[in-house]
Amino acid sequence: MNVPNLLSIFRFFVTFYFIYAVYNGRLRLALYLFLIQGISDLLDGFIARVMSKKTELGAYLDPIADKTMLVSAFIMLYVIKVIPGWLTLLVLARDVVIALGFLVLYRIAASVRPRPTVFGKVTTACQIATILFVLWSSDKPFLRAYDMAFFVVTAMSTIISGIHYVIGGWAVLCKKTVPDGQ
Repeated sequence: MNVPNLLSIFRFFVTFYFIYAVYNGRLRLALYLFLIQGISDLLDGFIARVMSKKTELGAYLDPIADKTMLVSAFIMLYVIKVIPGWLTLLVLARDVVIALGFLVLYRIAASVRPRPTVFGKVTTACQIATILFVLWSSDKPFLRAYDMAFFVVTAMSTIISGIHYVIGGWAVLCKKTVPDGQ
């Protein structure tokens, strides 16, 4: 087990504390915990690349830890009525479609590996920015007017990246279903 993988596992544990903090209305603590998760995500990626510590386990563990972190945040912030249900549902639907699509592709072509795209990275950045903003502005009513801008940008990037992943998956699927020699 290397350091980047340990940092991914660490994010899972911090997610539980994040959920507990939000549930108890301690949004400032939740903000700090979410920042810790984000920093650990940056660190594990940096260490894996710079120190050549990429592993097959890490290729699965990191995105699962990221999704656990983000999905938990969206669900909990929806539960306490900080993020709207339509945005939470959109984020969850995209992730479910991508996960199911990956499982189908993996079943057909076991050599398929999860690979983030630029659109996926932008979407993740938008989702993180939205969560950070709503947590940071939760006790600043004058900033709540900007929530909708974050929600719309996140929704648009989520839709665009979802479509992009579906098109990419469809292209892989079509290549695998074409008989050899054609």
